[in-house]
Amino acid sequence: MTLFIEEQAKLHPSMQPQDVIKMCFQAAYGAEHLLTDIEKVEAYFMAEFNSCEETDAPLAEFIAPQVCRVNLGVWKKQQRLPGELFELFVQSAQEKIPNGNELFFAYVNEWKTFLEGSTLSFSANDLDQFFQEYLANCGGEPKPLHHSQNYRNNEKPAYRIISGVQCQQFK
Repeated sequence: MTLFIEEQAKLHPSMQPQDVIKMCFQAAYGAEHLLTDIEKVEAYFMAEFNSCEETDAPLAEFIAPQVCRVNLGVWKKQQRLPGELFELFVQSAQEKIPNGNELFFAYVNEWKTFLEGSTLSFSANDLDQFFQEYLANCGGEPKPLHHSQNYRNNEKPAYRIISGVQCQQFK
């Protein structure tokens, strides 16, 4: 997991504790929590895809061995069909990652260890404080959350969570 953490810290220096917890949640649970109303989700996806800017970032960023984020702006720049990415997203959302809770807490702990020697703008203590507040606010049961405003402003995230198996084709 350390390699994924190092890569994310390098690619996204504006990360905040909230973004780390979001990444850990996505890495542990994949996209399974995102599909409730498929038509609504597809409409949202298409609106986001159509409005995102093309970019030269990596197409796929692994955030764990079994999960990656596929960048919509790169997908668009490569003139790939949005429906293909949406279908990969739907397929991935149907794959449940075993031991999600264990993985989530393990990933958060790995981030804390990493932060002890990192140059990010926050410390392991900052992450731990945010994490404790997060857990208290969601009754101790991990819940999805949004990126921090800082991350949204600087990184302009537009991606979909895809299973690592599906992402192997983009390496």
